[in-house]
Amino acid sequence: MPQLTDALVADLRAAFAAEATAALRYTYYARTAGIEGHAQVAELFTALADSAACAAHGHLDILRDAEPASGEREVGETPVNLASSVTDALEQSGQSYPRLVAAALDEGHADVASWLTALMALKKRHIVRLDAALNELARTSDDLVGTTTRTGARDD
Repeated sequence: MPQLTDALVADLRAAFAAEATAALRYTYYARTAGIEGHAQVAELFTALADSAACAAHGHLDILRDAEPASGEREVGETPVNLASSVTDALEQSGQSYPRLVAAALDEGHADVASWLTALMALKKRHIVRLDAALNELARTSDDLVGTTTRTGARDD
């Protein structure tokens, strides 16, 4: 397949962001409709969320081979995805959320700052879980390497 142009990659990134946002928005709308007792509307929004998520996943499949844009995380095999997720969570818990908490407090929104502080703590717990998964993956990969014979065949 020929290399994707920078313009097409940029448009695919924008389409991914739009589909991912739509999927989350539809999921939220579905939950709201369900709480309000509108089961059919909730089902509709759930189906639309699934469709938008599928489209977003398709965009990511194409973008896996594209060079990450500045500030964008790499997408690839599971170890890369785990490492990218750790980096994202570190950035959110160490930079983005503290900045948002400070802005909320500066504007006198203690309730918003409290919510954002809770999310910052959640991101820190995500880091622990993601890091543990990455370490476990590395450990099991090392175990598999240790079970090969000199011919390269595994001892299954």
